[in-house]
Amino acid sequence: MRSTVAQKLLRKIHYSIFFGAVLFFFVSLFLPCLSQSGELPKLRKYISNGGYALSTNGKTLFSKNLTTPFIPASTLKLVTSLAALEILGPDHFFSTYIYRDTQGTLYVKGSGDPFLVSEKIRTIARLVAEKGVTEINNIILDDTAFALEHPITDGSINSSNPYDVGCTALGVNFNTVPLKVLQHAKVESPESQTPYLRIMGQIGKSLNSGYHRVNVDAFPRQSELANNLLYFGQLFQILLEEQGIVVKGTIKQGVVPQETELVIQYTAEETTGDLVKSCLLSSNNFMANQLYLAIGVKQYGSPATWEKSQKAMAAFVHNTLGLRNQQITMVEGSGLSMKNRITPEALLVVLEQFKPYASLLPVKYGVVMKSGTLRKSGVFCYAGLIHRGKDTRCFVILLNQKQNNRDKILNVLYHQL
Repeated sequence: MRSTVAQKLLRKIHYSIFFGAVLFFFVSLFLPCLSQSGELPKLRKYISNGGYALSTNGKTLFSKNLTTPFIPASTLKLVTSLAALEILGPDHFFSTYIYRDTQGTLYVKGSGDPFLVSEKIRTIARLVAEKGVTEINNIILDDTAFALEHPITDGSINSSNPYDVGCTALGVNFNTVPLKVLQHAKVESPESQTPYLRIMGQIGKSLNSGYHRVNVDAFPRQSELANNLLYFGQLFQILLEEQGIVVKGTIKQGVVPQETELVIQYTAEETTGDLVKSCLLSSNNFMANQLYLAIGVKQYGSPATWEKSQKAMAAFVHNTLGLRNQQITMVEGSGLSMKNRITPEALLVVLEQFKPYASLLPVKYGVVMKSGTLRKSGVFCYAGLIHRGKDTRCFVILLNQKQNNRDKILNVLYHQL
């Protein structure tokens, strides 16, 4: 009987050794699949200079170059948007102010509304008429709410492309002009909400036939005013005249004198949340930087400057996100600058904080995410959220290389269980 018990014990030992050996064999096969950084070997062939990360509940599952800073392109708009929602508040509104003096001069003072479009200028003109104004001697445009150290962001070459527009306290239609050039250089406005303006005709002379939407400041000045202010002034004048208001005199740049009567405070309907959603969906550089500048004003007062916003964002990164400034470097808020940097690790933190605002993110390939592209510079990025049942995973792909393999990397990350 003792022999039988011994045999059974020996048999159990043999089985244990056997299954232990089998387990060791499979573990030894699996271990090379994950390096110490959690790297997925199948993604190595897609990355020559870049990083990625996938996390759940704040825990990183897989990553490569997790702490290496990369140029983020428009995925940086996630940082700007989060800061705007947290600092300005999701229900913040922008206003534009209309004043009138005793000589019949009308003043327009902007505060940097990122979404001041033709339809709103038409509404303001109607409100002026409803105040009983029938005649205006001059229109003075006050853009002193911004005092920018340079007119355009680093990374912009002030081309005619809409994404190259500069920021201003009093910009209309994102500082872009729509126009249609016909044969013999005849120019029309292709949009019913924006009437034909003289500045359209001047700009259209240098363009080929067809539909265009261009950066208004990329063309030679038509007067002493910067083109963006001339554009605003001409649009406002025509829409005032549509209301039966006689406009005399000229359009000038100036400052609202103290104690001048406030006629209208026009407050936009869009909240910060609305603006963020629109900005992320269209990847609008102008809107992103208008929000970025508003953050600086909120923290350090008017007028807006790049320096104030850089300081405000650095404080937000450190105090709210708990990150070192070396992990996120922001010289502007759109992602257009080649000096911007962010690590995959830092962008994961941003995404975790962004979860309450996930409905504001665009959807691509059925995934909630923001893309970022600087094609000529070899920057191809994704950052967003993957929903797995009740679990939400954050992912980041930052490629600074010629090969745009972000879709292939996303496909692999998406199917990780």
